[in-house]
Amino acid sequence: MANIRPFTINVPDAKIERLRQKLALYDPPNEVSVGAEQTLPSWARGPPVSEINRLVSTWQTSYDWHKAEAHLNTFPQFIASIDIDGFGVYDIHHIHKRSSKPDSIPLLFLHGWPGSFVEATKIIDDLAQGDGAADTRTFHVVVPSLIDFGFSSPSRAVSSQRARAP
Repeated sequence: MANIRPFTINVPDAKIERLRQKLALYDPPNEVSVGAEQTLPSWARGPPVSEINRLVSTWQTSYDWHKAEAHLNTFPQFIASIDIDGFGVYDIHHIHKRSSKPDSIPLLFLHGWPGSFVEATKIIDDLAQGDGAADTRTFHVVVPSLIDFGFSSPSRAVSSQRARAP
């Protein structure tokens, strides 16, 4: 059985300031030029430098982490310590939003790469509450942060039971 405990996001100001300092040291790469006769499709060699510069500027000067953190903390969050056979114990962060209707269906929302649990916050209330009609389907929603994402543990071991290549 997993040990489940409440969780609140609380990133210290010192970490946010350190991020701003790192962003201030960012040196953008040179744009790749392929000549007038050849054009690269958008994002063909990674994000355009202009997009990286925009993101760096936003995160350094105007992104309000505390506002985003406060919004995320409106959702019921937990950490479950789970013993994964062959890997050890991992702490898995997750949102668990229960519907007010006890007969609601459990729904597991898994994000992909490079996403995060934040993707589900746009729809989680609608899934749990429905539209208010008596016959509306509602869900008890669980949204974990995958290992290496969000506030879950980083991966730190390779399974001793992994499949071997032939």
